[in-house]
Amino acid sequence: MSISQQTSLYRVDQQDKTLVIACHQKASPELVYFGDALPKETSLESVYLSQQAGIPQAMLDQPAAMSLIPEAGRGWLQSPAVEAQALDRPVWAMRWQQVRVDQQSQDLFIALEDPIAQLALTLQIGLLPSGVLHQQVTLTNLGSAHVQVQRLACTLPVSVELTERISFYGRWCQEFQQAREPWQSTWLQENRNGRNGHANFPGVIVGQAGFTEQQGQVLGMHLAWSGNHRLKADYSIEGHRYLQAEALYLPGEIVLEANESLTSPPMLVSHSACGANHMSQAFHREARARLQLVKPRPVHLNTWEAFYFDHDMTKLKELASAAADVGVERYILDDGWFKGRNDDHAALGDWFVDEAKYPDGLMPLIRHVKALGMEFGLWFEPEMVNPDSDLYRAQPEWALQLPQYSACLGRNQLVLNLAIPEAYAYLRERLFDLFKAYPIDYVKWDMNRDYSQPSGAIAPQAHAQVLALYRLLAEINQAFPNMEIESCSSGGARVDFGILNFTKRFWASDCNDALERQSIQRGFSYFFPPEVMGSHIGPDKSHTTSRVHDVAFRSGTAMLGHLGIEWNLLEANTQQKATIANWIKQYKRTRDCLHQGNNWRLPSADGHAQTQWALSQDGQQGVAVYSQLAMPKQAQTLPIRLPGLIPEQNYQVTVLEHSPLPGHLMKAKPAWWDTELHLNGASLMQIGVQLPILDPESIVLLEIKAVPSSEKNT
Repeated sequence: MSISQQTSLYRVDQQDKTLVIACHQKASPELVYFGDALPKETSLESVYLSQQAGIPQAMLDQPAAMSLIPEAGRGWLQSPAVEAQALDRPVWAMRWQQVRVDQQSQDLFIALEDPIAQLALTLQIGLLPSGVLHQQVTLTNLGSAHVQVQRLACTLPVSVELTERISFYGRWCQEFQQAREPWQSTWLQENRNGRNGHANFPGVIVGQAGFTEQQGQVLGMHLAWSGNHRLKADYSIEGHRYLQAEALYLPGEIVLEANESLTSPPMLVSHSACGANHMSQAFHREARARLQLVKPRPVHLNTWEAFYFDHDMTKLKELASAAADVGVERYILDDGWFKGRNDDHAALGDWFVDEAKYPDGLMPLIRHVKALGMEFGLWFEPEMVNPDSDLYRAQPEWALQLPQYSACLGRNQLVLNLAIPEAYAYLRERLFDLFKAYPIDYVKWDMNRDYSQPSGAIAPQAHAQVLALYRLLAEINQAFPNMEIESCSSGGARVDFGILNFTKRFWASDCNDALERQSIQRGFSYFFPPEVMGSHIGPDKSHTTSRVHDVAFRSGTAMLGHLGIEWNLLEANTQQKATIANWIKQYKRTRDCLHQGNNWRLPSADGHAQTQWALSQDGQQGVAVYSQLAMPKQAQTLPIRLPGLIPEQNYQVTVLEHSPLPGHLMKAKPAWWDTELHLNGASLMQIGVQLPILDPESIVLLEIKAVPSSEKNT
């Protein structure tokens, strides 16, 4: 038996992954396989035939296929890929026919049409060099009358073995929390915040029952989009399981005139056959390919939690000097520098330096910062406008708000409608003038409120707002290629691969509480590498939780990302400054490994500790950050085992920094603690290292470095 001549099979290979697609002349394409690489001589025809199921009784005579473009017109009774409406023809129940298939390198471009609906659709699907699958769809109106689009979704069938799901929830100052549940019912996430929002990260993970960080089949899916979205994990009565991701369009938001097209955001999918860590490592490779960093991640100091809106030149310079003394490499002047900005009630939109605070402009501060050997960064919130601003008083119609209703304020501000050409031009001019006037190395780009009634005059414009933002960021990057931009949105409310195309760093959360940061950063790490995650050493008493931690725990937690400081160092004592300087020294020593190596999340057996483990690509250097989050359930801590090492290679284990060791819990330290410990990779991976007994909310930083094989194991 052979497959029909109307079906063609296509194969793509990349980074030890294989993708197989079946394309049909009279129907939409199907996913045959996505997973670990198949042998080159594999018979794709046999694989395809092996997956053809029988037809059950009491159903359609020809059940709708679980395709990459689910078709309502062929009897698919769940979410279709496209939903639309028109007055002159039926466009809500398409039946696609293949027009052509073009294979370009590792991508397939599959062109489909429905002559009755007068619509065309192109599916682009393939494997990126990172091994991540990507797909997006483009819909075109071939008719003479307009078409209103309600849905344009990317769909990926997944293995029926994947029966558990991790999704992410949270709030301000507690982003990226994990919810793990059996996947036995429809899961749906809808986000209408205009940005991702603190509670709606656009990603989901599905895996085999009981999958762990290092075992089991796992798929991670992410929608690379910075606005409203809908994610779905579902299964059909026939047993098909699938993931679906789309931009969520508000009623009447998307109208295609004749020959106009709409393209969905990309869906990104990572597969692992050996647990969630390898899934994450593929996403990390993809993020690094987009980042294209050309230098190590500099240590930050941000002035916000030091001074808030109180900008005094003498204090700002003193803080810069104190920062340079402990090893800071980049100084960011936060909110409060522009005209009339003395609190959060006024002045957003008036992007002119405040002459009352800075009579000579920003250059005196910038010269001081740069003379200390640091880069200079500046805070903006460009997409926003306060009603109490010169801009709003002059152009109230530029607000992204239905003018027929009273304004819905958030944080005393409105959103500036970037889809209005004049508003876009004004903002672009102000930003470009400042970037030309001052040697600004870094921009902290903030966005502090959700959209409400996001509109111009009548129709919603939330989707257009995101596209305009992307366009503006692209123009800034092109004009100022050496200036980096950070994506901040009340912390982690806009973290995704869409905005990552234009930015170099995320502010993961406004919470600098080190204990809260441990879970926030853990969730963040499933999709993004540490070098893109801003993580700061906050003050002794957290501004968001009032919790108190010692400097070592705060510093070690910040080591897990792109390290910075958000604390008035002028209030730190000599010992605290020395401790911070030591941790910064170790960060600089190990950041190449942390930010270029493979990263693992290593949980403890009792769930009260966790380790972040980074290993260089050549396996010669590793960095482990062990965090004791709560009291161990047993009398001693449990040994940590470090994967990925070269079994025969000898390594030296060195303690670089740690929290104070508690005598009240421990009569004696582990025997190796004050010696030079040498172990081969197999021993470190399979047996591990015993750590001291630690107080809750304590941390240890270890370096594992290859040594000549002639040195004996300890």
